[in-house]
Amino acid sequence: MSITSFDNLIIDYIKRDVSLDEETIFSVKLALLDTLGCIFNAASSPQPVSFATTGQYSEIGNPFELSKNITDPRDLGKFFTTLIRWYDYNDTFLAKEWAHPSDNIGTSLSYFMSNGGSFKEFSESIVRTYEIQGSLSVGTSLNKEGYDHVFFVKMASGAIYASLLSKGNEEIIRRTVNNILLDGPTLRAYRHAPNVGKRKSWAAGDAVSRAIEISKISSLDDEKYNGILKDSTWGFENIYLENTEITFGKPLDNWVINNVLFKVLYPAEFHGQSAVEAAVQLAEEYQSKKNIVKDIIIETHEPAIRIISNKDVLMNSSDRDHSLEYMVAAALLFNDVTSETYEESFHGYADIEKLRKKITVMEDPDFTKTYYEFEKREIANRIYLNFEDGTQSEKITVRYPIGHPKRRDEAVPLIQEKFMKNTSNHFDKDKANKIWNSILNFEMNTDFNNLVNLLVDE
Repeated sequence: MSITSFDNLIIDYIKRDVSLDEETIFSVKLALLDTLGCIFNAASSPQPVSFATTGQYSEIGNPFELSKNITDPRDLGKFFTTLIRWYDYNDTFLAKEWAHPSDNIGTSLSYFMSNGGSFKEFSESIVRTYEIQGSLSVGTSLNKEGYDHVFFVKMASGAIYASLLSKGNEEIIRRTVNNILLDGPTLRAYRHAPNVGKRKSWAAGDAVSRAIEISKISSLDDEKYNGILKDSTWGFENIYLENTEITFGKPLDNWVINNVLFKVLYPAEFHGQSAVEAAVQLAEEYQSKKNIVKDIIIETHEPAIRIISNKDVLMNSSDRDHSLEYMVAAALLFNDVTSETYEESFHGYADIEKLRKKITVMEDPDFTKTYYEFEKREIANRIYLNFEDGTQSEKITVRYPIGHPKRRDEAVPLIQEKFMKNTSNHFDKDKANKIWNSILNFEMNTDFNNLVNLLVDE
């Protein structure tokens, strides 16, 4: 793909009207509500607030009240995105690359809280950032080259923020896209042992902050850097992708927002969500026969093995919530996985650590095949127990976890329960229900400030 076609695809997409049909509007509102819940949940702890503001604030309180003290759009975007991403509980999109499209909602909040607008314009920005990041994830793998997916957050957020800031000025959008290519991606080493740490929780916030900064810089007169993608010596594809193309894997429309994956029941890396569901179904049998369990088998898709199968020493909670073995062991032992499950202070920590050593993970080639099939997009896992007497438990297979679009109707009431729980430290049940129902009933011509007013303390 030439640089002309790459940035022109983005510009042409931004210039077209976004289809806000009934399904898409509902998807936007559902994604927004789920994301707001993540923000309020993280704001209940001083640690994510400190990281989100680089230690400037650490008090626990309403994040939308606290945000009134943050005047720089870069800092505001970083603040919200770090809270969104902190507990790895926000929505997901899986393809060649792995994405958390709601990371970009921090960018949209930053712009509209600073500049105002309508709920329709706000919704369009969400649809477009989801679509750009998700479609890049369908077409281009960064992880196989060792780079982190938040580069696509920076690209999606930067392009849309530049468009909003410049009122659609093509030259500024083009310059922003090329400056982001010049920035390049970061290593993803902080998501994997032995270097895993809190950076994986603030990396998207950092990407959003930089996207906003580049958008503002690109509004100044400068070169367009048109040759950066294809330059045979210094170009992006040559340096970062070993001369393979960065490409969108599908036409840009409104598909991604309607097909995002919600983390409904468990704050666990999404490749393992169906494994946790299967393990919960096996938990009763495991607990009744745990003294004769020889080993535990997980059959999964190849990306899960590459990303989250880790039987080495797990250094911290950030390491544990990306361990397939750890989350399955916890589900078998306690019928559940929560954010507290990953802490050393968790009452069952020692038992989980012991049990995960009995787990063997292997690839099922069919699961890998259906993971990559665009029409299916399965995220399948199978779990069973081998007993000392040579018998086996039932083999439990879950192909589509609860947050998958194929199970959307089943998931919606659970997403609402998750929202109520995530906001419970800030709002009573009546206030939380009012927020939920009011956002679902917002008209497109609603003033964006009505959203913020709804979220602040009364």
